Amino acid sequence: LQIPLNNVGVMALDFKGQEGIATSIGHAPISALIDPVAGSRNAIAEALTNIVWAPLKDGLKNVSLSANWMWPCRNEGEDARLYEAVQAVSEFSIDLGINVPTGKDSLSMKQKYPDGEVIAPGTVIISAAANCTDITKVVEPIFQKHGGTIYYINLSQDHFKLGGSSFAQVVNKIGNETPTVKSADYVKTVFNTIQQLIVDEKIVAGHDVASGGLITTLLEMCFADNQLGAELDLTDLGEKESFKVLFAENAGLVFQAKDASVEPILASAKIEYHAIGQVTEGDVLSIVNGTDVFTMTVSRL
Repeated sequence: LQIPLNNVGVMALDFKGQEGIATSIGHAPISALIDPVAGSRNAIAEALTNIVWAPLKDGLKNVSLSANWMWPCRNEGEDARLYEAVQAVSEFSIDLGINVPTGKDSLSMKQKYPDGEVIAPGTVIISAAANCTDITKVVEPIFQKHGGTIYYINLSQDHFKLGGSSFAQVVNKIGNETPTVKSADYVKTVFNTIQQLIVDEKIVAGHDVASGGLITTLLEMCFADNQLGAELDLTDLGEKESFKVLFAENAGLVFQAKDASVEPILASAKIEYHAIGQVTEGDVLSIVNGTDVFTMTVSRL
């Protein structure tokens, strides 16, 4: 089914070659309302978890970022929040070993009306770009019926928190606690390991976890084909509250491996991975978390 689910855009450099340019974006305006530092780190992590599915020359080192700042400056507290957010982008990028050579800003994000003023949430949009070595090896976000096990990696290494999530917005809340990305070194390790697995053709499907949380990622990976579902068990993730594990927007990755040969590779890189289930031929996504059981009709959703 023709559904635009890919979060990485890849274009060829010429008519005949297989080299290309991969681009992606990331943003986290609602988590930045709670914590500007977490917002910046989450925005960069989202851009990276989107672009990781294209094989890049030299892995993470090849990525360049652009930072587009939109902020309601000269309003109480906002200049200080912007300072924290910019500092966080700078420090996180340096720790990741990637550059931010360009960007732009719109720092008067306030609209005045006869009955009051509205200010926009302080937001940084991160655009990532890199040289893709083989445009035919880009991993798509669609489960393969005859592939191997489905895996989840919590890139954030943080507890599952609902602050700043789409779920919180739906119930008209923002929240007080938002997940952040704990370690740049861990992001670097996971990124480059996944890159190597893609080059070695060990990954048959992959998608980022960001807006909408883990449940959105899992459903989207079932959407682009008919009679495609999965049977999943999230108990190992260690979060008893199912709403948190399903809707928290902790930066993460979901991928389906060709076979179990990925496990020793992930383990030797000290990556904490969870085998969460198998793809099924049917119209149902079923999820178990401890004693909770959820069954969803994919076509209806």
